This record gives sequence, structure tokens and C-alpha cells, in this order.
Amino acid sequence: MKRSSQASEPKFRREPPAARREELVSATLACLRKHGHEGVSVRRISAEAGVSMGLINHHFPGIAGLVAAAYDSLATTLLAASREHALAVSGEPLERLDAFFRASFAPDALDPALFRTWLVFWSLVPHSPEMRIVHDRTYGETRATLELLLGRLKRGPRVPAFRVGSAAIGLAALMDGLWVELSLNPASFEAREAVALCNDWVEALAAGAFPGLRAGRRG
Repeated sequence: MKRSSQASEPKFRREPPAARREELVSATLACLRKHGHEGVSVRRISAEAGVSMGLINHHFPGIAGLVAAAYDSLATTLLAASREHALAVSGEPLERLDAFFRASFAPDALDPALFRTWLVFWSLVPHSPEMRIVHDRTYGETRATLELLLGRLKRGPRVPAFRVGSAAIGLAALMDGLWVELSLNPASFEAREAVALCNDWVEALAAGAFPGLRAGRRG
């Protein structure tokens, strides 16, 4: 009796290691969005990905390495999206910063499930060397992006010289605080108000409103 083509197909298909790693990272992010801290589970993640639990250790140095890779993937993707929006603007430095703020407070960035995922990552950073490495690098990349945008602002006419690195730290803290509050309580204010506050901050910086940030001074 001739077997059908469907019956002769292998039950599992072999995939390149890079593709399998991406699938596991995606499954990890999905588990964290759905289950929060309980999503940090080899059993849950392997079930989400539809693979055996042993496959995680085959592609990553344990669950800690996989969660760190998921943290890296999410942080890099979100920053790249905001950075691309800003650099795609051909206008003045303030317009590029406005584009960065709008992308950072877009509806997708304020998804409650995304906030739950970040809470898991942040809680693991103090206890996991792998997570600390990812945090330090991605935070450094965020600061570097803000320094790039603020550096262009600094070169504008009539803008008093300011310490770009310190200004980037302050702006990042402002954005993080607004994002956390919006994520915890969306009724407290609207995303457009967060964008307006960030724009007001950089306009005040360009007008010399923060003496402690002026070049040659220490706060």
C-alpha cells in the first residue's frame, strides 16, 4: 500500500542554529508577556516554542543565557526603532529629538504586557551577571543615541555649551520616569503630554535653563 506524502514527512524539521535561537528568544518574550516572572521557566518556554526542554541547553548556556538573549533582543529592537525614526527626519535637531520621543512613547511601547516583561528583566539584573552585561551595554547604547541627538542640538546657533553626557543621563531619566508612570497608570497623563514634557526639557536646555549642565561646570 502506498503511503501518503503527508505520512512520509518528518515529524520535526531541522532548522539552522541561528533560526532556532531566534525562535527560542521569541518564545521567551511571549512567555514573559503572558506570565511575568513565572514565564522564566524552561518548561513553559520549551512548550511555547514547541521543542524539547533539552534544546534550550543545546543553544544557550542555560535559562539565564536565554533570558539575557531575550533582554538583549527586546532592548536592541526598541532602541533601533526609536533611533531610526529620529535619524529619518531631515529637519532641525529639535525635530529629530521630537521624533525620538514620539517613537519612544508610541502605543506599542506602552503595552502593559511589555511593561511586565521589563519588570522581569530589571529584577534579574542585580542577580545575574549575564543580565548585568546586557543592561550595561544597552543602556550605554541608549545614552550614545541621546548624546548623538543632543550633540547636534549643542552645535546649533545661540545654544550655550553644555555637557552632552550629563544631559543625556538627565534626559534618559526623565523619559524612563514618564514611561514607568504611564505604564503603571495610563490615566495619570497621556503619551502626548510625555512627549511635550521631553520637548520642553530639551528646548529649555537649548535656552541655557540648566546652569549645572553648562560646559566647565559640575552640578
